[in-house]
Amino acid sequence: MRRLPALALAAIAATAAASTFVAATVEEVARSSEAVVRGRVVAAAGRSTRDGRIVTDVDVEVASAWKGAPERTLRVVVPGGSLGWIALRVEGAPTFAPGEEVVVFLSREGRAWRVNGYGQGKYRVVGAEARPGLGGAEVVGRAVARGERLVGAMPVDELERRVRAAR
Repeated sequence: MRRLPALALAAIAATAAASTFVAATVEEVARSSEAVVRGRVVAAAGRSTRDGRIVTDVDVEVASAWKGAPERTLRVVVPGGSLGWIALRVEGAPTFAPGEEVVVFLSREGRAWRVNGYGQGKYRVVGAEARPGLGGAEVVGRAVARGERLVGAMPVDELERRVRAAR
């Protein structure tokens, strides 16, 4: 019987840790980004920051820039990651794997870049389709402006067209 309260507390804690986002449109995320690129992840490695947080440095080799004029290889820093036997998972933060083809919406942060819009700003490209990496976050829907589309799975060519047309 003593385990039941402990399990209930664990379930509540797990629920409380989830991230909730108000749905954004592709056009909104594109307008608020300094760069939007399609590329391939060439490396991803966790590290500790000076203040003890765990982040992952992700190197993306840019195949094409849909917005902005970023360098050919970008360093993107995302919250969370692994350091040997310890790991930090940040709900709603995008994750990256070496070899993965991606479209990322970016904002400059010092010499590095960060993903704009958390999981709503990173798409994984699989064949001709792009899928956002929401990482288990809850997304609350809403009405959108005419002609805009909420972040979600779509053909890569449609995603590119929407990004390039966003003003």
